[in-house]
Amino acid sequence: MNQRIQEDTEYTPPELISVLHSWLERCRDARDGHYKRAEKLFELSQMMGYVLIYSTVFVTVFSFADHDATNTIFGINKQHVVVLFGCIAAVISGIVTQSRFGERAEMHRSSAARYANLSRDIEELKMNINAGLIVDDALSIQTRLIIKEWNNLSEVSLLTPNNKTHTKQTYHILIAISFITIFFFVAI
Repeated sequence: MNQRIQEDTEYTPPELISVLHSWLERCRDARDGHYKRAEKLFELSQMMGYVLIYSTVFVTVFSFADHDATNTIFGINKQHVVVLFGCIAAVISGIVTQSRFGERAEMHRSSAARYANLSRDIEELKMNINAGLIVDDALSIQTRLIIKEWNNLSEVSLLTPNNKTHTKQTYHILIAISFITIFFFVAI
């Protein structure tokens, strides 16, 4: 009888193990999603930054050059090209300022690192349960701490896209092209 009571106190219900396994999978998915989003945003930040630098330098250098209005190709002279690149630089500058790709990438990276820490906490708790190194009171405290950390992390983390939506990107591209076109025709 005494042995049965001791066995009952060390028994961990299978529901808890499956819940911890579920938490671990969800935590890993969130971590991976944030890391992938951080990488995409960082690459986009780098690309947009280089395009902005190159177009700004092009406009700055060639705006001081002497342009011959008689040399045209299909009715477009060098001044038109400089104005077009100026328009592109202005639109890209606005996009970079508004979107803050680098800042958002860093926030996703930070969230991914916190999810990785939470995953390790859950793994450690599962290991301790399987090894029988944790008592019921400590188990309750550990699970509450994990839930509290997860709730705090969920509140401050940026959203990661669940599915790819190319229609939003197409909208943004069409808007940017239309503004570049408008700037170009107003400038000439």
